[in-house]
Amino acid sequence: MELPVLVSPQQVGFRASAGSPFDLTADGSTPDEAVDALRSLIAARLHSGQVRAVTVTDATAVVDAARKVGESPLFEDWAREVEEYRRQNNTVPAAG
Repeated sequence: MELPVLVSPQQVGFRASAGSPFDLTADGSTPDEAVDALRSLIAARLHSGQVRAVTVTDATAVVDAARKVGESPLFEDWAREVEEYRRQNNTVPAAG
């Protein structure tokens, strides 16, 4: 897993920061030391939990979009053209 990390100079050394869902910072005398320290904190956090991605579908928006397509004055023409295209191009050779 790769995460974006901000490394910024401090009065003494450097600070590495990772955003949500970790919201962690770590300091080091060099940028690499700060990143290594942050990596250790993230690994410890992952040891006690999991990071997962969630896909959210707005069902209302999908239904509304489908309704709008069906209400279009061009819908019937489009449906006829699709049927004609399928009739001409989606033929399956007869078994011989």
